Amino acid sequence: MANINIRNKVKALQGVLAAIILIASMAPCSAFADNTMPTRVWFAPRDNLARPGFYAPDFMDLFRLNAPWTQAASYVQVFKIYPQFVMSASDADLRTVIVGLQQRKIALALEFGLLTNPTLCGFQGSPEGPKVEGYCGEYIGQAAARIKALGGTLAYVAMDEPLWGGHFSTQPGALQTPIAAIAKDVANQVATIHRYFPHAQVGDIEPLLGTAAPPDYVSEVLEWINAYQRAVGIPLAFFHSDLAWQNTESQTQLRQLSAEVRSNGIKFGIIYDGDSNDTTGVAWTTDAEERFADVEKDQAMVPDDAVLQTWDAQPNHALPETQPGTMTYLVKRYAAAETILSAHQTSYGFSARITSQGLLFRGAQLFAYEVDDGTLNLTSIPSLNGVVPAGATAALAALRINTECNCDAPANILLGPAQYVDNTSNRVVTETLTPANQRIILAPGQSSLINSSTFPVTVGDAFTFSIPMQASYSSSNSGYVAIIFVNQAMKEITRMELPFQPGQQLIWAGPTNASGMVALKMPAPVPPLVKFDFNGDSTHRLSSALATTP
Repeated sequence: MANINIRNKVKALQGVLAAIILIASMAPCSAFADNTMPTRVWFAPRDNLARPGFYAPDFMDLFRLNAPWTQAASYVQVFKIYPQFVMSASDADLRTVIVGLQQRKIALALEFGLLTNPTLCGFQGSPEGPKVEGYCGEYIGQAAARIKALGGTLAYVAMDEPLWGGHFSTQPGALQTPIAAIAKDVANQVATIHRYFPHAQVGDIEPLLGTAAPPDYVSEVLEWINAYQRAVGIPLAFFHSDLAWQNTESQTQLRQLSAEVRSNGIKFGIIYDGDSNDTTGVAWTTDAEERFADVEKDQAMVPDDAVLQTWDAQPNHALPETQPGTMTYLVKRYAAAETILSAHQTSYGFSARITSQGLLFRGAQLFAYEVDDGTLNLTSIPSLNGVVPAGATAALAALRINTECNCDAPANILLGPAQYVDNTSNRVVTETLTPANQRIILAPGQSSLINSSTFPVTVGDAFTFSIPMQASYSSSNSGYVAIIFVNQAMKEITRMELPFQPGQQLIWAGPTNASGMVALKMPAPVPPLVKFDFNGDSTHRLSSALATTP
């Protein structure tokens, strides 16, 4: 798809764009958020056990007294370790972790599958992890005994998706056990935990998968929470949500569950992570920051627990906290002060203003972008990486507009051919969802559902999925293109989405003035859509805003 040549237009705009007021004080107006943040920060970096795509060479360095994460450590209340580490690490290493956390007054947490079925537990002798997530509860007594014997106190246990693995999962071997039965099962393991650590708080992690989950998923989660309390005799101490960020419906589920869980007196948490397709630590931590900055713009959505956790290839280092792209650096980014950016169209162009913690933010470096309104025809090529899930035999590319999503918006979309690349075998599959150069224009209430033909996939193979698109800004909330994996019976296992992404081009960059503002004079005709971005700095979170009309 050829772009309209707008070089001359952009050049002209850049030649006349000017900040009316550019007296800038570069000193930031606020520092790190107060140590007494109401949100409890959980930290779960990769450990040093050798298993595919997971090894972190500097994990044990975190527990040296002079380790370079003094500031980040002051914000962490809970440090979570994985079952493989507690079961297989040397006594010396596990004791070092326990002592190091005690010295920093950080509580120890363990993520563990509490369902029991010996045929479904895979972490014993299997470095890839459980055969079905949620299981291995047979070993929780051994894990608790080992921690206690080495002088540790287990403050928290986070169950690893018992509802999803025990009740919903369709992967090979999964049992689809009734909710009441899985609650009764885990109650026995909770009792075991409390024999070793009477004050340990037990909570749950469950995925929020949007359209990849059953339509009644939120109500089933609430049924599970109630069943757990009946079986155990006490409520969950916390509920942590693991979002499929690329599935737009997952954030609708997040909002619903946040309100419902908290109304039951249970702490609600969000796992903030990057994308599995991120190839650098910087890309991964930037994605994670964008997510918590976006979610927490709404004060009602600020979680009780913020869980900064990775099980991806990145970040592959925990230290130092001063190095962008490390896990301790991400802790500092979470502790950074929130920023609020607003932008408006004016009679002469555009203005923007940024504040932080109620104070003017002087010298903040802002960037202004013209966003495709359906006439610029800017092509973007969103992509995602992943691993073919267990049970999948085939996949297909899919287009969804105003259907199978929590969306009802106008659509103005032009798509190129979708491409699936098996990164293990280097096999490339190209699928066309719409005729070449045929733009889809739909009004709210109109929908489109298009599937490609299916093609074979190999379980466990890494893949990349991408598609060129031209999308107007108004199309952003109308749908997505997805890769859908199905089993031999053609039943969907999971889908990963690429939401419609409008193209944009930089037209201005500069600092805010002493009033935390910029004012841009622009020639007529003024671009109809302009977005301002602040990319964050050492003490402030990133933020963005679309300029609104008066």
